[in-house]
Amino acid sequence: MRSPIHWAVLGLLIERRGHAYDLFQRFESAYAGAIELSSHSQINGALKALEQRGMIERLPCDEGAPDARAQPRTRYQPTAKGLRDYEQWLLAWSPRGADAPGVFAHQVGVLPPASALVAIERFEEACLSETSSIRLAREQGSPPSSALQLEARLMAEEKYLALAAKIQWARYARSQIEAFASAQAHGLPDTASGALPDARMGAWPLQRAGGRGSGR
Repeated sequence: MRSPIHWAVLGLLIERRGHAYDLFQRFESAYAGAIELSSHSQINGALKALEQRGMIERLPCDEGAPDARAQPRTRYQPTAKGLRDYEQWLLAWSPRGADAPGVFAHQVGVLPPASALVAIERFEEACLSETSSIRLAREQGSPPSSALQLEARLMAEEKYLALAAKIQWARYARSQIEAFASAQAHGLPDTASGALPDARMGAWPLQRAGGRGSGR
């Protein structure tokens, strides 16, 4: 599944169950300026595609609506397959696809802490690998000898600095997720909602390959 809209909708459902109009409003709030919706129908299209893939399922229609004549809204929630697929998709996220501010942060923010730490580490490793691939272009000692060489060096430096910022963000994100996990372990309330943090986080951590720890 390649559509960023479909993945974003799945992430919103992992964060909280919802119906099409609710998802449209939350999508606009979460991804404004980063992932554009041309119409409300794209949410319906995403829901249909996700349901056909077995990644989400319908919940019973709302009961007790104020207006009995109103058509019940179909609500959706992620399936176990949807949770696994979403997690695997984030683990394969490329730094090249994380240029829009806030997109990757929002996507990883709906994961349980243990899974989020794995995704952050994979993201940082990918960024470090990318920096290695452009290091030679930055370390040329002699001045550029042509316009093409100058352009190549300027582009390499721009990419390097952008990746360095992403690496710094990944390390900050790890410290915040670890602090959040510690608060969960001690039963501290979520200060935003007053509820325990795990009241809104799924219990489906991905096991780290090889038993590696989250720290470096």
